[in-house]
Amino acid sequence: MKNPDREWLKKRLMNAAVIIMAAFSMLLLRFVYLQVVEGDEYRRLSENNCIRLQSIPASRGLIYDRNGKLLVDNIPSFDLKIVLQDANPIDETIEKLSSFTSIPVEELMERVDAGRKVSIYKPLLLKRNITRDQLAVVEAHGFDLPGVKVDVEPMRNYIYKKSAAHVIGYLGEINSQEIENNTYPDVRSGDSIGRYGAEKAFEDILRGKRGGRQIEVDASGRLVRVINTVEPIPGKNVLLTIDADLQQKVEAIMEDKTGAVVAVDPSNGEVLAMVTVPSFDLNDF
Repeated sequence: MKNPDREWLKKRLMNAAVIIMAAFSMLLLRFVYLQVVEGDEYRRLSENNCIRLQSIPASRGLIYDRNGKLLVDNIPSFDLKIVLQDANPIDETIEKLSSFTSIPVEELMERVDAGRKVSIYKPLLLKRNITRDQLAVVEAHGFDLPGVKVDVEPMRNYIYKKSAAHVIGYLGEINSQEIENNTYPDVRSGDSIGRYGAEKAFEDILRGKRGGRQIEVDASGRLVRVINTVEPIPGKNVLLTIDADLQQKVEAIMEDKTGAVVAVDPSNGEVLAMVTVPSFDLNDF
C-alpha cells in the first residue's frame, strides 16, 4: 500500500529538481552565449577599451551694455591636453609632442609633473589656445602621440579690448586652495573664474553648469564611440548700466591723461560710464 505522505514528498522533490535543472540550464546557456557567441567582442572591450566620463564645459554668459551692444562674447580655444594613463612612455611622448609643436619640453613636463598629483585618468591641460598650425600637426601625428588630444572649448573675447576694462574685469585660472575649500562648486582644476570687475561680481550667473559624456576609448585613449551625453547648461547673460558709446567718448577725452571719470544718471544712480586711465587690454589675460 502506498503512503500518501511519501508520494507527496516524492512529487515535491521531483518538481524542485526540475526547477533547479531548468535554472542551471539557463545559466549554462547564458554562459555559453557570453563565452562563445559574444566572447570576442567582450574580450576586445576588456583588453583594448574602457569606459570613461568626459566633462563638457558650459559656455559662459555674454556681457552687454545698457543698449544691448555686445561687450564680451566667447570664441573657440584649441586646448592641448594629455591623459597620462594613455601616454606611456610619457617622456618619449612629451619629446615628440615638443618637436611637433615647438613647445619647450620643460614647459610641458612642468604641467605633467603637476598633473601626476591629481589623476592620471583625467585630461591634463598642457597649453591653452594653441595655434591652428599646432592643431594640424597634432592631429596629423595622432598615432605617434598616445593620450594627447585637443579639446575645443569656449574662450573669453573682449570685443573693445581696453574699453571699460576696469568695469568688465577678466578671468583667471582657479587655484588649488580654492578647489580644496570648494569656494566655487562645480569648478575644476584648469577652469577659469572671474577675478575682477563684472566677471567676478556676476561669476555665479555667468558660469553656467557643466555637462558630460560617457565615452569608450581604445588602448591609446582615442575615442571609439560616445555612449551617453548630458548637455551643459550655458551661463546667463548680463546687462550692464554702462553706455558703451558714452564710455568710449569719455575714454577718448582722457587719452594721454591719468585719472578717473564716473558718469552717473542723477535720476536713478545708474553708472553710465566709468573710466580709469591708464587701462589695459583684457584679452592679454
